[in-house]
Amino acid sequence: MRGRRLGAVMLALAAVATWFAPHARAHELPGTSATLVVRDGGFVQLKLQLPWSDVLHRVWMPDAQMAAFLGAVVNQSPTAFAASLAKVQAALAREVRVSGNGGAPMVLTRWVWPSAIEVQTALRTELMARLATPTADHHGERFTANAEVRLGTELTTVQLQTSASLGPTLLIVYRPIEQWLGVGARSAPVPVRRP
Repeated sequence: MRGRRLGAVMLALAAVATWFAPHARAHELPGTSATLVVRDGGFVQLKLQLPWSDVLHRVWMPDAQMAAFLGAVVNQSPTAFAASLAKVQAALAREVRVSGNGGAPMVLTRWVWPSAIEVQTALRTELMARLATPTADHHGERFTANAEVRLGTELTTVQLQTSASLGPTLLIVYRPIEQWLGVGARSAPVPVRRP
């Protein structure tokens, strides 16, 4: 009886995934992206957008077909999956580094990761979509991970060192122009042209 219920749920998920898949990611970047926000005083914030299915596939089962990998991962117990995911996150936290002004790369702190249940649920949805439409171009859902580092000096340049498990990574760096506005006030002109 439980197997039938699980089969019915999987079929329903596949139907939903089939409908949403072509609409949800039409213009989304499929790979990893990293955004560095450089603030005064050498403070740098990192925002990673990670396609967890690709990252975990590279780390855990690089030689397996993606559908086989996803099938194995979504059938892990939530506890086992969470423990394995935590190890990957810890490795990324050690390997991803930022340096400023040509200095030594520094480890980032205060990492905030998506929950294991969110990631495993997204992998399950991706598997259902792949099973429902095997010839479609599928991309895993991207989740945000945040971290920060204080490089301790005023920065003129920054560099990001990534991990091989992230794959090709699009790097975006910006230094925000910040100004306080009074209630109902209009801002001073903000330049948007590159120097």
